[in-house]
Amino acid sequence: MNTVMDKAEAMQKTTVPPIGQLLVVGEFIVPQDLEFALEHQKNSKELIGEILVRMGALTPKDLEIVLCTQKLLLPR
Repeated sequence: MNTVMDKAEAMQKTTVPPIGQLLVVGEFIVPQDLEFALEHQKNSKELIGEILVRMGALTPKDLEIVLCTQKLLLPR
């Protein structure tokens, strides 16, 4: 079974994937949730993760998991 880390590494090129992309690839959210959150973000200063948690599409724990994964993907 592929983990979020496996999927993230597979899609990683030279940059770290955006959090929204990691959330969709990791199947934490559906693409429609990301689209809604991105549209909402245009009119607010909120972070995508905060929007998704507030709208109930994502748990705070799942957000933490994906943020930690994203941090591990940062170039060293």
